[in-house]
Amino acid sequence: MDFADLSRPFVIAHRGGSLQVPEHTMEGYRFAVDQGLEVIEQDVSRLADGGLAVMHDGTVDRMTTSTGNVADHTSVSWRQLHIDASVILGGGWPDGLRPPLFEEVLTEFGNRVLLCAEAKSSDAMGPMIDALEQHGVSPESMLLQSFALADCRLACSRGWPVIWLGNTDVARAAAEGIGWIGPAAGRITPAVCTAAHAAGVEVATYTVNRRHQRDAVVAAGVDAIFSDDPRYIAGDACRRTSDLFADQTWLPGMLPDTSRGRFHPDDSSWGLDVSDTVHSTLMGFLAPPDPEAFTLRLDVRVDQTWEDSCRSGAFVFLSTDDHRYRPASGSSPGANGYRFLLRGDGDLDVHRVVEGVATTLASSTGGTAPTPDTYVQLRITVTPAGLSFARSDTIAEALTVADAAHRPVPVVHLGSAFAGVRFRNVVFT
Repeated sequence: MDFADLSRPFVIAHRGGSLQVPEHTMEGYRFAVDQGLEVIEQDVSRLADGGLAVMHDGTVDRMTTSTGNVADHTSVSWRQLHIDASVILGGGWPDGLRPPLFEEVLTEFGNRVLLCAEAKSSDAMGPMIDALEQHGVSPESMLLQSFALADCRLACSRGWPVIWLGNTDVARAAAEGIGWIGPAAGRITPAVCTAAHAAGVEVATYTVNRRHQRDAVVAAGVDAIFSDDPRYIAGDACRRTSDLFADQTWLPGMLPDTSRGRFHPDDSSWGLDVSDTVHSTLMGFLAPPDPEAFTLRLDVRVDQTWEDSCRSGAFVFLSTDDHRYRPASGSSPGANGYRFLLRGDGDLDVHRVVEGVATTLASSTGGTAPTPDTYVQLRITVTPAGLSFARSDTIAEALTVADAAHRPVPVVHLGSAFAGVRFRNVVFT
């Protein structure tokens, strides 16, 4: 397949899809390709001996067990680096992976997968093109990228398509023969896309990880989208009605509103550690079969709490779309829906959330505090006219609320308020 064959807009696996895989690793690229992703991205820098390394940062500090500048390494020393996958990403990925050389990427994936490589260092573009030509990679299966106009000119002069990153100067791009511009998502407007297309220039945008952002740039007319979570952005095929926490791997759309949480292999759960604030995580892979009327059951465990139990606990936030929910920040624009809180003292609260601000609709009293290390089953039912919230381990009646301010509420966020919490067996019916 060539880039010309892709339907627009297409999704580019940014750093290989770094929210699900260890970024810029051969193992991560293979996982992305096995998942059906059509385009994978690389960041390429030149090494001290002229070799080409694949890594986003200018140093190896963040990604590996070593320290120092990428440019100070040789091809030999680069092969000796080890990526801290269990620390950087977790989710079952092992340590001992290593960052690849660009040559390795071309050998395994050239002409087999569509590649989108950025010249990360100022001296990389020419050697990258040399490597592409030496490996017989077709220009139709490659998109180069750079923020530097000089790099883009070089690519064009040698017959390689290129994205001029960070730029909205359509007239200049067209005059230079550059076929793509690549503004940040916040700079995308219908006017920019219309002008680009009129000039014969296509538009790629970075970095889009939420579907409400995707919908906005698609409506504006972009041709390609860079995403750290490409399967989630690409469509609804990954949506499930139950969790896969037992697999202990990151899932499409499992995005941090404030924190991403972590997996707990001792009981096949996922959760958030105790802190002095409120955290939540989007569960984009989860969705009810009917977003207008459904029941959500889940097992919740509340361990250590930070402060008084009437404010602490575990919660589910059901929202109208996948805007971030960051209540501790005091501003969560676009976050609308309902929050269901199991408090540390065992009582239940239902809140209506408007633009991130929660208002109490109903509360229970006389609950039994959850026992640490023990799970409590919760049941949340949403109908077109109202809501109910109950614990299965007590005889107390469910909280019922007649409220239909937000419908549908198909998007799930799981969170903790001043507590360490774990979740498992999350099931929609």
